[in-house]
Amino acid sequence: MPRIRCLACDLDGTLLTSSNTIPDNVRTAIDDARDLGIRIILASGRTDAFTRSFARQIGSTAPVVSLNGALVKDADGYVLAETPLPRGVVDIAEEIGTQRTGGGLSWSLFNSDGILSLDELPVIPRYLRSDMDEIVRVQDLRHYYDYALLLCAGGSYRAIQQLSLALARKFGRRIKRAMYQSGSGKDLYYLEVGASSVNKSVGLKKAIESIGIDRKETAAIGDYSNDLEMCKFAGVSAAMRNGFKDLKHISDYITKADNDEGGVAEFLRLIVDSRDR
Repeated sequence: MPRIRCLACDLDGTLLTSSNTIPDNVRTAIDDARDLGIRIILASGRTDAFTRSFARQIGSTAPVVSLNGALVKDADGYVLAETPLPRGVVDIAEEIGTQRTGGGLSWSLFNSDGILSLDELPVIPRYLRSDMDEIVRVQDLRHYYDYALLLCAGGSYRAIQQLSLALARKFGRRIKRAMYQSGSGKDLYYLEVGASSVNKSVGLKKAIESIGIDRKETAAIGDYSNDLEMCKFAGVSAAMRNGFKDLKHISDYITKADNDEGGVAEFLRLIVDSRDR
């Protein structure tokens, strides 16, 4: 175990239980780590405001990595780094939305200020609209096209598929697309679009640079495929017992406890014990 000065920690399925709480044993382990000067960087696919709310809960003053690395802010909310979508992505969504076959398509933009939408209640997946205070209703989204970090569209399968294919034809590997069905059981699908250059390791690199910590002094823990690059980047890594198989294959350690049992505490104790020796 190298000398660790910071832990990058995923939220869902890792730090948080299935009911979005932090187990008591994890809170205790974080306090013990903080006493040794170990910083905790939360890195999530969620929005900055949601991720930051848990950073406050654990008393972290480290930067926050959100939107899977597209946005990094310091403890005071100052933007350290952001990776916008390629120019023209949102124009295609607007074009598809005005076509008859794209009827019912709506989209919201995510930037460093929150969620920008034309609608009072935007059609976006629940995990991305976790805090209604983040939603900024605007009269014209075009002013924000060049500053969008993520586009999330919602609509029928036909409309979403049409948008996805149009984006793929124009931008190819410059963007990442994730299409999935709503849990409502209705003909409602979502498409999330981000820059292909973005992942949690990109955000983590910016975060540790801002606080003067080397990657070899950084540990990372997660549970899903969006944690792969972050765990490869860190000096030492762990996968949760409930984690994604491919993540377990590349991680140095697999916790014996899952997220509901506080697996993060297990990894933190290893880090703290190695510092005490």
